Amino acid sequence: MSKHGVRVAVLNEAELDQVEETAYRLLEEVGISLQHAKALDLLLARGCKLKNDRVVMPRDTVKWALKNVTPHTQFYNRDGSPAFKYGDGQIRFHNAGGLPFIYDLESGERRSPTLKDVADASRILDKLSNVDVVIPLLGPQDVPQQMLAVASTDATLRNTHKPFSAAAIEHPEDVRYVVEMAAACCGGMEAYRQRPNMYISVSPVSPLKFNFNDTESIIAVVESGTPFNSLPCPTLGATSPITLAGALAQQHAEVLASFVVAAAAKPGALVCYCSRISPIDLRTASSSWGGPEIGIVGACAVQLAHRLGFPCDSFGLTTSSTRLDPQFGYERFANALMPALAGMDILSGVGSTSSVLAGGLEICVMDDEIISLIKCIAGGCEVTEETLAFDVMREVIPASAVFMAEPHTVKQMRRGAVWMPTVGDRTGAASGVTRAAAKARDILKTYTVEPLPEDVVRHLDEILERAGRELAK
Repeated sequence: MSKHGVRVAVLNEAELDQVEETAYRLLEEVGISLQHAKALDLLLARGCKLKNDRVVMPRDTVKWALKNVTPHTQFYNRDGSPAFKYGDGQIRFHNAGGLPFIYDLESGERRSPTLKDVADASRILDKLSNVDVVIPLLGPQDVPQQMLAVASTDATLRNTHKPFSAAAIEHPEDVRYVVEMAAACCGGMEAYRQRPNMYISVSPVSPLKFNFNDTESIIAVVESGTPFNSLPCPTLGATSPITLAGALAQQHAEVLASFVVAAAAKPGALVCYCSRISPIDLRTASSSWGGPEIGIVGACAVQLAHRLGFPCDSFGLTTSSTRLDPQFGYERFANALMPALAGMDILSGVGSTSSVLAGGLEICVMDDEIISLIKCIAGGCEVTEETLAFDVMREVIPASAVFMAEPHTVKQMRRGAVWMPTVGDRTGAASGVTRAAAKARDILKTYTVEPLPEDVVRHLDEILERAGRELAK
């Protein structure tokens, strides 16, 4: 077994070529709907053309764009210190963002979240060792709607030291405020441009539609020097073909078109390829985020992204279950395992349930354990002189024939030779859900994030107050 562990490939090279060729044909023959005059001028200047009120993109223009955007691979903590870099063979995870409901930790009832819930979730996510990037998990309903993105970003920043992101931006006017907040935490705008501690996701509308707000948001993000995640969300059978191959080709075209817009607005822009394809339940006409299609297309998307040299961010920890039951566990495990084994750079979904409509603090804790299990499986079987343990066997077998007390056993256990649950129970004393809730309560009671310097807190207060005046009119 290689040091990189278990890896799977869903599509072969010929199949990847077919998907990519279909995406190029979509951009050349169908094009995008674009509702943004500045972006239109930028694209026409790069060789795109208007055809029946749609902007068609020649593949030479797309290939120019791919050479004029930069893969976002280096991540920085809140203070601007280096955190991690993609490409080291490790799989990373971040939580879902902007969920409209929360399952209350004490009552178990589903309710609207508050800003305090965002802060509590951020603190728990900061503590969990298998969560690498923190996003505002919830959309707080106790602030004016116009302030939702800015206020939730502020609450997250004050409660994590990890790399972070604003929830997906829908209104371009929010970009400058969240960027100012991020920059305040890492030493100012110049330091932020050198070491951006935040990325921002923007979702063009499937199929192949770039409305004014989304396009303006993409331009604002890249012009600020913030890494841009292209986040189209095709729904199988609704806003994309129902077939996985067709949806992959359409999503690939949407991501490539986003990169063309980003490169035209700011050559060299930092970008990441994302996959958010979800199936539809044809009985209810609603997205169903527990189907195995999520994991399969994520595994395919990372192949498409990597062959172009870009990192990939996909949903994985997803379920349609509305309760913490066996369905919750097997759906999210299957959908995260598949792209993890395919070499995904970072997987989303931590803390979410109910087809990404609700979240829970105990769910964050349970997901941390699921992630540790996935990492163990993806790690495979390490074969070295030390793990083969011939010298240990030669000594122990003729003597006691018991390995339990051997230094080799202790050392390897500490290295994680055998996976051990911390939330799951093997004794029958308590359910995993009960133990996860107890751990979440303990984190909230005992764990504090290192506070920001007083001058940074004052700066954040000022930005928040200014945003309130200017946005919540």
